[in-house]
Amino acid sequence: MREKFRKIVVLSGVTGIEVGSLLEIAGREFKVPVVKFEEFLEEAFHAPTYEAVEMLLVSRSTALARFKAALDRMLRYLEATKAVVGVHLTYYRRRHIIPNPAILDLVSAAGEVHVILYVEDYYHALHRLAERVRRGRTPGAFTGQPLDPLGYLYWRASDFNMASLLEYRGNVSVVVYGLKHTLEGHKRLLAHALGEPYGGVGRFRSAYISHPITKVRARASEAGESVWGFPDSVDVEKFKERLEARCRNLIVYSPTTIDELITDAEGELKTIIEKRDRWPHPSETPHSYEYPINLASQVFNEILYPVDKTVLNKGYMEALKSAVETQIESRDLAYVNQADLLVAYKPTMYGEQHIGVETEIDMAHALSKTVYSIIPEEKGMPAHPMKRYGLKLGDEDALYSALKCG
Repeated sequence: MREKFRKIVVLSGVTGIEVGSLLEIAGREFKVPVVKFEEFLEEAFHAPTYEAVEMLLVSRSTALARFKAALDRMLRYLEATKAVVGVHLTYYRRRHIIPNPAILDLVSAAGEVHVILYVEDYYHALHRLAERVRRGRTPGAFTGQPLDPLGYLYWRASDFNMASLLEYRGNVSVVVYGLKHTLEGHKRLLAHALGEPYGGVGRFRSAYISHPITKVRARASEAGESVWGFPDSVDVEKFKERLEARCRNLIVYSPTTIDELITDAEGELKTIIEKRDRWPHPSETPHSYEYPINLASQVFNEILYPVDKTVLNKGYMEALKSAVETQIESRDLAYVNQADLLVAYKPTMYGEQHIGVETEIDMAHALSKTVYSIIPEEKGMPAHPMKRYGLKLGDEDALYSALKCG
């Protein structure tokens, strides 16, 4: 009987994440063995992954045997107490969302399993997929198998639920992490999951940064300015940069690393995502990003989905917007759940209440997580005895002192 690994770190996410680059970072920075399960799966089937998944729909019993053989071969290849494995939790084929049948055996192979579930803006993930096909890397992957934005979001929700199911097992913990976090943040999270030192730090803690978003975006629109360059959105992102730089033992969770609720003046989702529309994100990330992304472009129409029946259809876009809004809530609350503490940055900005921020603060308090609020002196925001913002701090230096940052 094979001896269990002490720790396996699973890197996962819906297609379009390009987990290979993250595996390279893990192997290079921490000198641990890294593998991608789907490479062993393709060897077992002598075919691309999407064809192996197809076999689960047409000849399930024999396909399951090959999935098991691929996993066994991968585990034999890994001779270490720690390993990093890239693997899909679920697959998408012919409008079916299919759990990876090897996942339960994989997480049973280690005493401790950390799952990092990466999330990406649907428009950049789909753009990456279309480019991959266009360049001949995965020819035929979507022939007769459309993957449209709404299908992508449903798939992502299923991944999220599969991760929750795995966490029900006592040896598995799950962290959701936006791909557009800084490269430094990705390294810190990997170090934390592996239990390895990094940057002179042996143990890390995590903080969710809660801040106004909707009203900042509205102010930028009213001023006719780009949200990417609007002073208040830039100020928020600069704060996150300073916090990460000053607190070297802190993993920052930022809600704006996913920004999909991009609407026009009528409140409808835009089909052309320009850089000026998006909340600013770090430049030093695992991937580079192109703008604009036109969801109705000929590339998408020819490779991924019929644009006339999807993104150019008003009813479809309303359904897509609803799915985006639902996932914003579940993802941000997951960030609060998994963080050790919450930092509310200017929660009374513009002298107004911000429902999203206050909901997150209330949830953190309900979970007995400490809340630090940076609230500069502002007029027009009356104090309320029932409204608690946690530990109120007047400036960043007070926060760094409270967190004992260098």
